[in-house]
Amino acid sequence: MKIEVRNGVVIVNNFEIVGFVDEENNCMICEMNLIYYEDYDAYICPKCNRWTETKCSDSNCNYCINRPEKPLPNTE
Repeated sequence: MKIEVRNGVVIVNNFEIVGFVDEENNCMICEMNLIYYEDYDAYICPKCNRWTETKCSDSNCNYCINRPEKPLPNTE
């Protein structure tokens, strides 16, 4: 997995995420640094390809309504 940070964008295997790498918070499963994904106001683990929190219960939430099941596209 290749992770780069450029001008407020985190690039994970050529997929761009507006956000930042959180150097102080790690995945509870794999211990990798989490990435804040600004478009969805949520943290992800790039290694596990999972959101660290569930969607909120507000059906009109602009962040959660279009959030995909997995934060990163399938890169296999």
